Amino acid sequence: MKATNNNKLRQGALFALFITSYIPLFLIVIAKQLKDGRDYLCWGGWNRDALCCCATHFGMSLVLAVLTIVGVGGIIVLLHNLETNLKNGQTVRVTKINNRNSEAVGYIATYIVPFLASDFTSWYECLIFVVVMALIYVIYTNSNMILINPLLSIWYSLLEVEFKTVGDSSGELHDALIITDNKEFKENVNYQMYPIGFKLYYGKERD
Repeated sequence: MKATNNNKLRQGALFALFITSYIPLFLIVIAKQLKDGRDYLCWGGWNRDALCCCATHFGMSLVLAVLTIVGVGGIIVLLHNLETNLKNGQTVRVTKINNRNSEAVGYIATYIVPFLASDFTSWYECLIFVVVMALIYVIYTNSNMILINPLLSIWYSLLEVEFKTVGDSSGELHDALIITDNKEFKENVNYQMYPIGFKLYYGKERD
């Protein structure tokens, strides 16, 4: 699969990032459907009526559970690949750092909370959910939103940095967003950064 125009990540990696950013919503929806449909949580066999009942009351939960597993597996592979490719990145001197971890909170409020009141036993609401998610995905994959991920923010930090490339005699300053597993942020230190999009990087402080 090819990368998109605005970033170097392949569609599979973008899909994994997108899915994992919505895992909090998926888990809430699954829990809500299990609670609302608890009277139907019994084995009814493989007959048509039982399968229709399962699809009606737990269909969305089953789909979201599969997407969650796929997303988590994809993000593990992606982070492993980024760590491996980091050695091929550039060494920079970070001169200014601004912590952007709060973006994850805004992401939850803007893109996750509005769906919490939905009743996914209705095929109409399921269709609206799919359409809205598809539109958000298009926006997501063509912007720096790919690094705004509530799940990743547990282990990684999102930083807005100003840097200059080590070895560049001009000393020109650049700005970028980086995702890093460093929890202590220091200015005027060297970072190894691997580009994953337009002004988007995976980085780590150099020893």
